[in-house]
Amino acid sequence: MIWLGIGLFFGLHLLPSMPNVRDQLIGRVGEKRYKGGYALLSFGGLVLIILGYGNIGIHELWAAPDWGSHLAFAVMPVVFVLLAAAELKGHIRTTIKHPMLIGVLLWGGVHLVNNGDRASLYLFGSFVLFSLYAIIFSSRRDQGRKDYTPKARHDVIALVVGTVLFVVVLWGHPFLFGVTPTL
Repeated sequence: MIWLGIGLFFGLHLLPSMPNVRDQLIGRVGEKRYKGGYALLSFGGLVLIILGYGNIGIHELWAAPDWGSHLAFAVMPVVFVLLAAAELKGHIRTTIKHPMLIGVLLWGGVHLVNNGDRASLYLFGSFVLFSLYAIIFSSRRDQGRKDYTPKARHDVIALVVGTVLFVVVLWGHPFLFGVTPTL
């Protein structure tokens, strides 16, 4: 089930790298239906990934290093700031060309270090590989593209929102994912 979800989710996310296919789909069904279907199928892919992750069982491949949790506590606040900055028109987004992809790459990498089981390798590894692919592809496609004037207040918003999200997810991690992050 996890592979079906990974295939569906990342297969859909490859569509922007195939502009002809994407444009033909939009031409056939319209932009609103395309976006709605894309969102719905992406969500379905995530649900399949989550259900599949829970059904794989624990098959440890490597032990988490002692320093792994310290790395996570250092990197995860940055991840949330990058995710917030990706949606805001600030200097962070201008300086770091692909903040969301880099945030997902860091998130996946940190979780791979700390979760050495097969299910985690599939889950976090697929996000790491896709993020690397998308960063390389997007860098070629969007070279030098900037369609806004960055505003410092957007960076402040990204820092505040990212920090709040980090604290909320840290607090909710045991309830949401069944694991309590520790130092």
